Amino acid sequence: MRTYKNITYDNNGSEIIRTMQVLSEPGVSVERYRNAFYRLGEALGVLLNKKTEGQYGDTMLACASEDADWLAQGVLDALSQKEVSLAVFWNGRITLDAGSHLEYSPIIKSYIEPIKSCQTLILVKSIISTSCVVKTQLTRLISDIQPRKIYIVAPVMYKDADKSLRNEFPASIAEKFEFITFAVDTEKDENQSIIPGIGGMVYPKLGLGNLQNKNKYMPELVKSRL
Repeated sequence: MRTYKNITYDNNGSEIIRTMQVLSEPGVSVERYRNAFYRLGEALGVLLNKKTEGQYGDTMLACASEDADWLAQGVLDALSQKEVSLAVFWNGRITLDAGSHLEYSPIIKSYIEPIKSCQTLILVKSIISTSCVVKTQLTRLISDIQPRKIYIVAPVMYKDADKSLRNEFPASIAEKFEFITFAVDTEKDENQSIIPGIGGMVYPKLGLGNLQNKNKYMPELVKSRL
């Protein structure tokens, strides 16, 4: 079951819902899938502007490499804050316990721009199911940049994913979190994929191949800032 959030008539809600449905459309082309993520990123950026009233201060946006060129780029293009430091992570995925689906997502490599005093950290993710990838990225950043506010932004989240992530951190850190999403899903299939989620494994649907191949991809967003 899916529950939509943060969707109203004044933020073009029907168009956001139609775009969300593209992600789980059978046989969707790579081009349409990428474009849907970009447009959802733009919509999430607009929502962030409203939530913050445009008061970001020194800002960093963090994302996984597979999310950089479409979802994260859309968020960046819509933000009223135009000077934004960037952090991009290439994560692996290791199953520690198949029975409990316990996983670890080590950082294979990273691109992190300097920031003097981070007031706002925006972490962008295509979907938040378990906390492993987001936890790893946040843990890598928090001790270095010490943000005052942390927005965790994704088009889709699994039920209670926000609570699970908060439980991974001390209260002094977890109280900085604010989760922003357009849909909360409550079901998983036999492979533990969220239904409808984002239509399955994101890497091949974005045209990036499997886990190993996607970690060889250098996002255009990163190239443009080198």
